[in-house]
Amino acid sequence: MTREERVSRMQELERWIEEQNNEFTDEPFPPDIQEKWEANNRELSEHQLVLQELEERDAKLRILAERQQSREAGSDPGRAPKHGPARISAMNEREVYDLSSVRTSIFDPESGIRELRDRATRAVELAHFPHPSINQEDARAHVLKLLRRSDDENVELDALAKRILMTGSPAYKRAFAKTFNSLIRGLGGAANLSQEEMRAMDAVRALSVGTGSAGGFAVPYTLDPTLIPSSNWSVNPFRAVCRTEQITGNEWRAVTQPGVTAEYAGEGTAAADASSGFALTQPTLLMLRGDVFIPVSIELTQDWGAVQSELAQVISDAKDDLEASRFTTGSGTGMPMGLITGATALVTANPASTFLIADLYSLEEAVPPRFRPRSVVFGNRAIFNKVRQFDTAGGSGVWLNNLQVGMNNQPPTPGSLGWQILGYPAYEDSAMASTIGTTKILAMGDPRYYCIVDRIGMDIEVIPHLFSSDNPGRPVGQRGFFAFWRNNATVLHTNAFRVLVG
Repeated sequence: MTREERVSRMQELERWIEEQNNEFTDEPFPPDIQEKWEANNRELSEHQLVLQELEERDAKLRILAERQQSREAGSDPGRAPKHGPARISAMNEREVYDLSSVRTSIFDPESGIRELRDRATRAVELAHFPHPSINQEDARAHVLKLLRRSDDENVELDALAKRILMTGSPAYKRAFAKTFNSLIRGLGGAANLSQEEMRAMDAVRALSVGTGSAGGFAVPYTLDPTLIPSSNWSVNPFRAVCRTEQITGNEWRAVTQPGVTAEYAGEGTAAADASSGFALTQPTLLMLRGDVFIPVSIELTQDWGAVQSELAQVISDAKDDLEASRFTTGSGTGMPMGLITGATALVTANPASTFLIADLYSLEEAVPPRFRPRSVVFGNRAIFNKVRQFDTAGGSGVWLNNLQVGMNNQPPTPGSLGWQILGYPAYEDSAMASTIGTTKILAMGDPRYYCIVDRIGMDIEVIPHLFSSDNPGRPVGQRGFFAFWRNNATVLHTNAFRVLVG
């Protein structure tokens, strides 16, 4: 297919998808429509991937053409182009991180920020992320998406680009590794740093984005779970499906409003005053500190390579477990507000302290139509299994797909069970109640109205020796790692969710 044919076909598919969604807004698709829906969405994704590949190839050809023009203009054919994005795209790792060569102009103050962003983009393209289970392409795509958010007032692009370029530079990563090696070997941080490494460490400490405390060090961004997605999704589904934001400051502001009332009016009739229904609000989230303390044996710390990989895994897993709990049931005081805490509209099972198939329909019907099309269902796996036991057919059609094969532990959609309940995607939340008895057992609503905000940047400190609590003053042969970050979460619109109490 030509590009024009692909674009035309994509438009045709998008129209069909939109028409079917509008036609079946409040009900599940019939089996034949569901099958065609999945096939058309797959085809649409395939066309999008092909066009993306073609655009990337075109971009490479433009860079090669610019290099050729530079050669023909008399520049050294062995050197990178002297001007523009092509110059940065041709840089090797050392050149990208050499910030002394960043060009600025008094006639164009934004040129320096643009070059920092272009260099950071190139740095991400060259980067490797050491987390043992992370998808390299997903991590790059996530960071690049942040760098492209030029219209977001919550992200200072120069600060973000500087953090990537300073904490990701080879000199800083060597300094970080040497200093930690020294600390975990009990040498008091007396690392043998070169002048270049010392300058890199001092530059990072001087950053204005919360990098480094009195005794701590900014984590290189390739290891930083506040910048790269490292969640395992099965314990904590919120980051897979809810709204997530990254900022470089201390607070995040959003604008929400519950909707206004429209009207039809006769010719020459004054419009009705809708101000009473227009409650424009600006939720503000202040960043809260999260932390994890990890005791490690001195024997393990003798291998920095092993420590680096293990730290990335252990910190992200501990952070994930904490967030799974707080994003579900957090009080909102000194901790994030949990979804089922902030979603105050309850649906009570009838009779109380039971769970019947009718309760599922009551929950679905209680979600306002405005929020229903994009709704998902959160619940503990034990509760979802109870749905499967409503009858021998697996819930009398409550679940879509054949439940006899069980719920998927490795679904195609991150975080989901791979199934739909009453036509809505089901997400396992291990922090929700697993038993019936006047407890909040299921939550349903539009996940875009639960927002998680991360302040970019994680710091870590080393406690050289841990001492016994049973024998005070005696070391136990362990060192401690204290990592800390800042984030928060809240329900933006309480009417977007309903919670079933059974």
